This record gives sequence, structure tokens and C-alpha cells, in this order.
Amino acid sequence: MRFLITLWVLLAAFTGQVSAQTSKIVSGSTKFSIKFILGTCNGTFDAPRGEAVFNEKSPENASFDVRIAANTFKTNNNSRDKDLKSDKYFWVEKYPDIHFKSSKVEKKGDKYQATGTLTMRDVSKTVTLPFEAKKNADGSYSLTSSFDVNRLDYKIGEKDWKLKDVVTVNLQATIK
Repeated sequence: MRFLITLWVLLAAFTGQVSAQTSKIVSGSTKFSIKFILGTCNGTFDAPRGEAVFNEKSPENASFDVRIAANTFKTNNNSRDKDLKSDKYFWVEKYPDIHFKSSKVEKKGDKYQATGTLTMRDVSKTVTLPFEAKKNADGSYSLTSSFDVNRLDYKIGEKDWKLKDVVTVNLQATIK
């Protein structure tokens, strides 16, 4: 009987270690859109990078530490891109990364949400980001999230009648 209890404890410990394995973000994309007087400005950033701990069977043990290089965005307008990199907007020389670090992950219905700190420029705020997770055949996970951010909350530009305040972000990452 003692052997079975010992075996059970070892199996539980091993299973816990497997489900808590840290993964790297191996690919992804970051897209954004914001409405302005002439329509909608769509753009991209380079793929997110960072680490994740995720297993759909134990989302309460999940964590994310994700960065996006602020100077990598493209809007297909060189003068606009140059302006957005300046101290009026992202100030990429001083603040090179957009950073999200989770403090809690939970399942809500068939989706998940990660609560944590989102930092842009020198502003950090607690946010909750919804996401979906799909396990791939190779054991990796595809994670997708769509959320809105008020750019003024992070000192990205100033109030302007020509430019809306809310930016929609679509993030996709594959972790392995």
C-alpha cells in the first residue's frame, strides 16, 4: 500500500512539472487598427516575444511575460511611422518595448482571460485580456486575443478630433 501511495505522489509531482513547463513564443503576429478622420489606419508590429506557461487543464497555473518591440510597427506611411516613433507617441528610443506580464489566468466559458500589467511608455496599468487557446497536433498552443486599448491612458499622443482614442489590437502567438 505504501508503494502505491509513493507512486501516486511521484506521478502527481511529475504531472505537475510537465504542466508547468515554460514555453517560448515561437511565432505570431500583432496587428492594430485605429479610426481617424479619413478612415481606418491599420498597422502591424513584429511578432510578440517572450515566455508562457500554459496548459488548458490547469489555467490557474498559467502565466505570460510578453514583449513587443515598439519600433517595429508599420502603417504603410513612412512619415506617419516616423512621427509615431517620436516622443509625441511611442518614444521608442526611451521605451523600446510594450510589455504585458500576467498575474492571474482563468477560464471563462470556452475562453480564457489573463489579468496583469500592461506597460507602454512609462505607464503601467492593470488590464484583463481575453484569449482563446487551441492545442496543435505537435503539442504547441495557438493563442489569439483581440482587445481595445485607450491610447491616451498610456500617453500615446494627445486628444485630437482627427484621431480616435481607442485602438483595437489583434495578437496571435504560437507557444512551444
